[in-house]
Amino acid sequence: MSVSLEERISSKIPLIIFLAAIGMGLISFTVLYFVDNYSLNYYGDAVSHLFGARKLVDSVEPGINQIGTVWLPLPHLMFLPFSLVDQLYVSGIAGMIVNLPCHAIASVLIYKIIRKQVGLTYVAMIGGFLYASNPNLIYLGITAMTEAPFLLFFIAFVYYFQKWNDGFSEFKNNLKHLALASFFISLATLCRYDAWIVSLFYVLYVLVFVTIKWNNIPKLKFAMILISLIAFSGILLWLILNQYYYDDPFEFANAEFYSASSQAVERPNRDFLYLQPLNDITIYGMAATMISGPILLSMAVMGFVFHLKDENRNKRAKLYGFLSLPPLLTLISLYIGIGEMNQWWFNARFATFLSPLVIILASFAFAKLLPKIKQSRSVILVVIISLFAFQLLTPAFGTVTFIDAESGWVYKQTPDAIKAGEFLRSEYDGGKVMIMTGSSQAHRIMQTSGIHLIQFDEMIEAYLHKPAFKEPWLYDKWIVIGLEPDSDSVSAVNYWEQRLSELQQRYSLEYENQYYKIFKIKS
Repeated sequence: MSVSLEERISSKIPLIIFLAAIGMGLISFTVLYFVDNYSLNYYGDAVSHLFGARKLVDSVEPGINQIGTVWLPLPHLMFLPFSLVDQLYVSGIAGMIVNLPCHAIASVLIYKIIRKQVGLTYVAMIGGFLYASNPNLIYLGITAMTEAPFLLFFIAFVYYFQKWNDGFSEFKNNLKHLALASFFISLATLCRYDAWIVSLFYVLYVLVFVTIKWNNIPKLKFAMILISLIAFSGILLWLILNQYYYDDPFEFANAEFYSASSQAVERPNRDFLYLQPLNDITIYGMAATMISGPILLSMAVMGFVFHLKDENRNKRAKLYGFLSLPPLLTLISLYIGIGEMNQWWFNARFATFLSPLVIILASFAFAKLLPKIKQSRSVILVVIISLFAFQLLTPAFGTVTFIDAESGWVYKQTPDAIKAGEFLRSEYDGGKVMIMTGSSQAHRIMQTSGIHLIQFDEMIEAYLHKPAFKEPWLYDKWIVIGLEPDSDSVSAVNYWEQRLSELQQRYSLEYENQYYKIFKIKS
């Protein structure tokens, strides 16, 4: 049977969207890297994620025990093979190699979700390109952050959930799609905690659904419930790992210095957000507007109104419900004081979790408007241009995910940490390096230096029992001291500041700037 030209073109669209997303990411990378070859490392978390990946292999005690707590493990495992290549690790390109394909595949899945909903290929294509070309999503797609893999697995879950929800006629395919939805949301729960609430509501939905729908088919009911429980596997694995290594399954939530709640209490943003819903909505709304744009958001609202009036709204309502859960969790975390955002775009990237829902709703609105404007191609063209206008102009007046990253890059110790790392890179001639700056600052210095992590003795609160801490001259050739350390290294720095004369008897000061001193053992 011959295939029509339209079908042949339609079959190529996913590849076109994928390649376009990759191309836009590579162009963005080239421009940013030309301006500043540290541009992929502006986010302090991006540096720490690559550090966390590499130390699984490149450390004194390599192994899964280095996975740590608080940050979920899957992105680090994905970054691991590329972080072991020195140039990719130091430059941050290791993160782009993983995250840019994640962004591109997510764009294709957005296209497929919309096409299934509206049945119009070119409307779905617009939706796919809206996601692929968003500068905020692109920047997250070329840096070693966790948002791109989370969004990929979350959108893949939504895609397969939609296929399962829409296809009960075929028993085999129905279970396959349910299994894939469960698998992908499980992967998402190993990327970001935002997926945990989705996993919970998904399993609850399946339990309620099969009880009502398949009451007379016990085998099918049991199979569906069992398959849906795969969604909890990632959460269960993380709880087990925390229990095994820390004797507390909830160490990730309780860890001093590192948990979200611990950090939120230390910073001023909490005062503006805690138990203040209007402030929470305002801050989140500002970030969402700067990420999606007012026109696209307005179209999304219009799409939601059309959805409420549509006769097939029940199927889509479930989909939209799941898509809304990560943004809702962000708002809840701001309200209860364990999340942070501010008007200078700190953590504005969390509002990107609203993007899939916004684009899908806006595409639905466009599809509903088409019968009314189909006679006027100029009007259709204006609508399409309007949808893309804001994000195409965004780089000119500020991409908020980039602004957030850059503000951390120029803030306080970071420029001097880079200089300290560059000094080590140029002068290092072997030997161990004891570093007492706190984790965040240390990761920047260690990455910039290009020295293998196995050569570092990182002295934070958890490691002060090491023999090297009190007699470093027996173990370490170099010592890096932060003059304003992070909270997890204050005790270490205070100890040696009070014994500086003892240190200087055995070490000479080789480098000093506003925030760091680097010592080298005397011959």
